[in-house]
Amino acid sequence: MNAAALFDLDGTLIDTAPDIHAAAEAMLRDLSLPSLPFADAREYVGDGMARFVKRALTRQWWGEPEDAVFAKAAERMQFHYATECTSRRRVYNGVRETLTALQERGIPLACVTNKPERFTTPVLESCDLDGFFGAVISGDSLSRKKPHPEPLQEACRLLQVSSSRAWMIGDSVADANAAAAAGCRFAVVSYGYHRRGMLPQAEKIIYNFPDILQTMDEGERE
Repeated sequence: MNAAALFDLDGTLIDTAPDIHAAAEAMLRDLSLPSLPFADAREYVGDGMARFVKRALTRQWWGEPEDAVFAKAAERMQFHYATECTSRRRVYNGVRETLTALQERGIPLACVTNKPERFTTPVLESCDLDGFFGAVISGDSLSRKKPHPEPLQEACRLLQVSSSRAWMIGDSVADANAAAAAGCRFAVVSYGYHRRGMLPQAEKIIYNFPDILQTMDEGERE
């Protein structure tokens, strides 16, 4: 049975933090709220846009702002990110070459992200990465997102591979927990958006994106 590779988007394939931060700063200005340091914004990414907005408002990991404030902030964040999402993003070194090599080996590929579909699609297209993936699961594609296993399970179903034969490659605790719950193997990229610089527990650490080729080869031999 074929192996598969499932990739997170933000902080794994593409550095999107500068655009997310720019949109957050514009949102906060609209609400006359204090500026958000870039380092904090970078750490806040990974659990979906709603949670990012709540973190930007409360400066707490699981803080809950007032409903009316959150509703306004979420609307402004969506508005500003729609214009910013392809302005500063960049593909990490080695990503395009590695995806090409995996594709040439016949390994099914998917992108599984908590980013809403209305932003996932233009970001992937603007970076010319959309053609690599047999499945793209966004944060609003299903009723539940990572860390729930359903997005990974759906990606495996669409790729027609067993979850036990799939690697989830990501940077966050949400990715790690989703992989564990879905029965996938997990590799973490060392350069991603890690909270306080702490890597989530993983079977493999990917220091350079092309290392994924060796990881996939080792997985095939096991």
